[in-house]
Amino acid sequence: MFNLSEQLSELRDSIIAVVLLVAAAILGVAWASIGLFNALQIWLGPVWGPVALGAAMILPLAIYMLIKRLTKEEKKRQQTLAKQQTQAFYTQSSVVHIQRILDALKGRSPVLATVGAVIAGFLASKFPSMLAVLSEIIGAWGDDVKRKTAEHDD
Repeated sequence: MFNLSEQLSELRDSIIAVVLLVAAAILGVAWASIGLFNALQIWLGPVWGPVALGAAMILPLAIYMLIKRLTKEEKKRQQTLAKQQTQAFYTQSSVVHIQRILDALKGRSPVLATVGAVIAGFLASKFPSMLAVLSEIIGAWGDDVKRKTAEHDD
């Protein structure tokens, strides 16, 4: 059975353990850097010791930023390529959907066909996925009207 107070107690214990672990790591790094500072000051002198320690502390950050920059450019290039491919797909499918809408409105009022084309063009540019839905609806309506007309003529 689910016991809320027991779950909250376990969560509190986990949070306390993580906080103590982080605090111990921070204290350890602080004391290690103090010891390293003193050792470098003795080995390299009072000027070059702190400079070497600062460079050693900044070097991992510089490497990280360099790698991040290089991967960011590659990721941006891949996203641009994917976006171009997606736009090409939507352009091709938009033409098919607009043609289907115009075929369904063929033989109807020119105003209705114009309004349908304008709405289809707007949806193709702003909401390509909605164009497919509209195409299905208008296509089904057009097929239904053609079927009814064929039944009426017989």
